[in-house]
Amino acid sequence: MRPDVPSARTDHSVHIGPLAFPAALLALLFGIIASMAAVGFLTKRGHPDAGNALYFVLGSGLLFARIGYVVRWWPQYMQQPSSMFNVRDGGFDIVTGLVALLLAATLIGWKRAALRRSLAVGVFVGVATWAFGSLVVYRLVDAVHPALPAVVLQDLDGRDVALSSLSGQPTVINLWATWCGPCRREMPLLVQAQRKMPSVHFVFADQGESASVVRQFLQAQRLAPTHVLLDGSMQLTQYYSVRGYPTTVFLDDRGHLRDTHVGELSAATLAEHVARIEQGPPRPAAAVH
Repeated sequence: MRPDVPSARTDHSVHIGPLAFPAALLALLFGIIASMAAVGFLTKRGHPDAGNALYFVLGSGLLFARIGYVVRWWPQYMQQPSSMFNVRDGGFDIVTGLVALLLAATLIGWKRAALRRSLAVGVFVGVATWAFGSLVVYRLVDAVHPALPAVVLQDLDGRDVALSSLSGQPTVINLWATWCGPCRREMPLLVQAQRKMPSVHFVFADQGESASVVRQFLQAQRLAPTHVLLDGSMQLTQYYSVRGYPTTVFLDDRGHLRDTHVGELSAATLAEHVARIEQGPPRPAAAVH
């Protein structure tokens, strides 16, 4: 049986049944749905149908948001060129996307005056819904930054390792398992980052497997990471309310949770998350962000 470990449900994701959805993705989906609903409402009221124009505007915004992010983290994407096409890593540049969206809407409104009102309303409603949803979610998430749980794991030699001993410098904890395909794919990236970033603790917390299974996997893959720990009773899965692997948690130098990434990391998204925890503890709640 699992030990009674309190939950730290403060990750940037929303859990619906067995599935976990990034909060940013849900806010974006709500914004798109709201914009389409607004245009559909105006069409039913006799205004010209701006649905196709809205699709083009939204697509332009998403495309350039991705391009802007790739350009921003170009050195990291050059380590894995194919990863720039994998939008599942969640890498989008908000400012670039919004600028592209507004420019596309302005261009269509200038060329097709009949669509101007419906398109403007759709874009406004969508952006407002997305912004409000993002603000609510991140304010709730950022209200509390739980510390490392008071649990003890074991290394591959059976020695106890208290997670509290990791505080003192930024820490990345990767929750993984040898049977998990995305975990296996991202492992070399994390091992390489561990070598290149000595100022950051990288911890590989295997969930529910034995030392022999983990050791055999690492030997077969010719990987030699340090700080490989065994979480046989899956205490971290329970504490961070993890619904799928790999899940990577990012903690500041005080051991406080600052971010969570569900799914496979790219070099760019890993660099972005690490840069965030290297900035130090969060500002007081009254500070302007």
